[in-house]
Amino acid sequence: MANPSVIIDHVVLDRKQRSNIPSLVCAFMASLTTGGTTYAFGLYGDALKKTLALSQSQLDTISTSFFFAGLFSWIPGLCADRFGTRFSLSLGGMTGCASLMLYWGVARQFLLVPHDWLVVSLSLLGISIFLSCALVTGSVFKIIVASCGAGTKGSAVGVAKGYVGLGAGAYACLFEAIRTPGQSDLDFLPMAAFFFCCCATLPALILLPSKRQVDTSTNVDDATPLHFRTLFGSLICMAVLIIGNSLSRLMDASTAAASHRISPNYGMSFLLMGIWLAPVVSLIYLPRRQHALNSGVTVSEEHELDETQESRINDDEKTEQERSIACLSLENMDVPKDEGEDTKKTATDEDEEQSLLRASIEGDEDGEALQESGGVLDRNLMQMLQTPSALLMLWTTTILVGAGTVETNNMGQMVESLGFADSVTPAALALFSVAQSGSRVITGALSESALNWNTRSCCIDNGVPRPFFLVLASILAFFAHAILSVATGEAAFVLGVALAGAAFGMVWPLLVLIVGEIFGTANVGANYMFFDGFTSAAGTLFLSKLVAGEIYEYHIDANAKDKLTCMGTACFRQTQVIITLLSLTCVGTSLVLQFMSRRVYNRSNLHTM
Repeated sequence: MANPSVIIDHVVLDRKQRSNIPSLVCAFMASLTTGGTTYAFGLYGDALKKTLALSQSQLDTISTSFFFAGLFSWIPGLCADRFGTRFSLSLGGMTGCASLMLYWGVARQFLLVPHDWLVVSLSLLGISIFLSCALVTGSVFKIIVASCGAGTKGSAVGVAKGYVGLGAGAYACLFEAIRTPGQSDLDFLPMAAFFFCCCATLPALILLPSKRQVDTSTNVDDATPLHFRTLFGSLICMAVLIIGNSLSRLMDASTAAASHRISPNYGMSFLLMGIWLAPVVSLIYLPRRQHALNSGVTVSEEHELDETQESRINDDEKTEQERSIACLSLENMDVPKDEGEDTKKTATDEDEEQSLLRASIEGDEDGEALQESGGVLDRNLMQMLQTPSALLMLWTTTILVGAGTVETNNMGQMVESLGFADSVTPAALALFSVAQSGSRVITGALSESALNWNTRSCCIDNGVPRPFFLVLASILAFFAHAILSVATGEAAFVLGVALAGAAFGMVWPLLVLIVGEIFGTANVGANYMFFDGFTSAAGTLFLSKLVAGEIYEYHIDANAKDKLTCMGTACFRQTQVIITLLSLTCVGTSLVLQFMSRRVYNRSNLHTM
């Protein structure tokens, strides 16, 4: 009788092959649209406040509700798992486009809503926009995880996170390039809706396979280093262009040239879109990894596989013959019955003792015994939240993420309160976006390399543990917000914003990696999505709504003609001081986390030999 595993192997090899390149093209095109929408509220928030005569407290409620939807971000992920990435990605693009257009209609008062219902209506639309972004984001990373192999998955995740981080800056530059003099900042929303449709929905419907096609075919990883060099070049060129354009607007602001611009700069908009989209589309035409027909391996590997299968069959037959001979020998041996039973009983007792020992190790509340032996205890969400390590990381990341959303949600008000030109807002937001995008890409690769550095000064035998980079992010946030608390000029303000963006961006790749390494990979999806959603919701509610909003309202001059706008350095100074002090506590909690997780990062399988 044939070996069943061989039959299974042949069935797999006979399935229809499907390249992952079209799916990756779709994923990379869609990834920038989520960051461009999620972190751009500061670009149009001040115009929304003035157009609808909202108080700062009402505006903070609208911006906070957007991130509060992060508590439900597991629902879009469930949709992608259940109905496939083609359905969820196209649905996310369509609902995002519709929600943004409705938001724009209410904000511009094309759709009349009673003033008492404005905050509720815009908050609900903001939640719809966030969940649409979550549908796109969840689909993007599911595509990458499912279609890329071990050699390309890390690079693909890094590129996608880079595009997410650059989204707000790219959108800000695009909008500034196409807007006409006197055009409202709220007209940014239709532009974002356009890209949701063109770069998420349409590519998903054209390039992605249906769930049935995915289930009945075998994915082939065709990506090569050339594909990723092309994409990294695109990211670098986009970052340079965004920074140059932002610095140019800052220089124009000092001479008031920006306010006298006569016509849009369509050349800049086409150049930026070309740098973004052309390299992504070119992946389809670049040389792919060579594979044998009707298999997922090369010709030589397929030949070796056939030889291995034939050898496995021969070995199985030989083993079966040896087992039969051994049984016959035992039957012919003159062994007393009582002695055989005693031997069997002794073996049974030893097995029971090993089982009890294994159970005691797995049931160890802290998992220290298992970690010392080179493994990680897989924990579900409730078990994870009962550990000190999870609570320490939750505090650290909530403060760092909340500090970043204070900047993105209030950028327009910060610029206005300090008396800077209006063009400083998109420039500062673009620099924040570039800084956080760069730190996302660099932190993932650098923290991986640091595990193998020849150092013994970071609580582990060799290398630098990943939580150390949370310490660096906390220190960077401390200096960034300390600078912002005393900034009165444009140069200091922009420097503080860029450093804050870098600290904010460092958190996201570390969350994915540390959660899987400390709490195991069996439940990494639910565990990571909890951190992703909770940090955005709680950090924004606490720092952006309760702290920044209340302090801003308190410093509005009661005798001023405009009772909704705060002017002066005091409007956000106390907020930045509070964030600075909280960032200092994050340095301490990160150091404690690094010490508590030292056994995990001593494990040999985390280090590349």
